Formats: sequence, structure tokens, C-alpha cells
Amino acid sequence: MSQRSVEKLLGRILTDDDFRGSFFPVRSGSFELAAAYGFDLTPIERSAISSLRRRLFESIAVSLDPRISRCAAQEDGEAAVAADRKEGA
Repeated sequence: MSQRSVEKLLGRILTDDDFRGSFFPVRSGSFELAAAYGFDLTPIERSAISSLRRRLFESIAVSLDPRISRCAAQEDGEAAVAADRKEGA
């Protein structure tokens, strides 16, 4: 099950701007955050993940189709549209 957690964690880091911002720089709190999301990692996996750098994930994340990523600006825009609709109702 642990490999699955690594894969899910890496996917979350790539597709969720807010999570990525909270996870990096990698420190003990990063793994507490990961655990709160249900990502159970072994000490070896934690050690390997500790060497990851945010810059690499940022460069990949900007190339993802927006329909599969969770962008803070996108969520803010969706919230503004929802608020406008509510005011107009």
C-alpha cells in the first residue's frame, strides 16, 4: 500500500497548488500534512521524498491541463463567479 501512497502524494503535489505550497520546503511538517491526507509513508520513502524540490513540480504543474489541476487562482475565480450568481439571484 505504501507505493500507492507515494504515487498519490506525488499526484497531489503536482495538481494542487495550495498543497504544494504547504508541502515545500520538505520538513517534518510536510510529512504530518501528508499523513493528515492519508498518505502513509515509510522512513525510506520519506528520505527519498525529502530530496524533491518544489521548482521541478512547479515547472511540470504549469504544463498540466487546467481541468486536472487544482489552482488557487482558478478556485478564487470559481468562488467569485458563484458569488456573482448568488447576488444576481
